[in-house]
Formats: sequence, C-alpha cells, structure tokens
Amino acid sequence: MNQLVIPTIANISDATSATRWQADLELRFERTVRGCRLARNYHRGPLYVQKPFFPEGRDLAHVYLLHPPGGLVSGDQLDIRVAVDEGARALVTTTGA
Repeated sequence: MNQLVIPTIANISDATSATRWQADLELRFERTVRGCRLARNYHRGPLYVQKPFFPEGRDLAHVYLLHPPGGLVSGDQLDIRVAVDEGARALVTTTGA
C-alpha cells in the first residue's frame, strides 16, 4: 500500500488562531473485481470529498477535495492522508486546481 501524507498549514499565527479552520481527512482506495473504490472516507472539520466518479472507467477513481468555507486562508490547518492499496488508482484534486 502506498500512502501519501499532505500536511497543509497556512501561516499559523496567534492573531488568526481563533478564526482558523482545522480539518482532517483520511482516504483509502482499494482495488476490487469491480474496479477501484473509496474504501475509507473519514473527515473531521470542514473538509470533505464528493462521491468518487469514473470518467475514465471503473479502474481510476476521481475525487475532489472540498473545503466549504470557500478556500484556504492564513491560519487554516488541514491534515490530508491518502492511502492507495496495491493495484488501485486514484486522482485526488481540488475544484480550483
């Protein structure tokens, strides 16, 4: 299993600590006989994913990361962990990318 950890911290300061967003997201993709699937989707805080979609076929899951407050600002702290089991394939991106 491959695992990608993306620590995303935007300029944390004492002045913004009261208004910053903190969020965790943990995703795991696995390969099944029916193709790739999102096997784990844990979140805490305002960071979510849409339901995976498969424009290139069932073997490659596309997932958009969503941050509903409207974007990142100074002081936001996001912890994103993505694990991809052997044989699985996933494209993880943001709507603004």
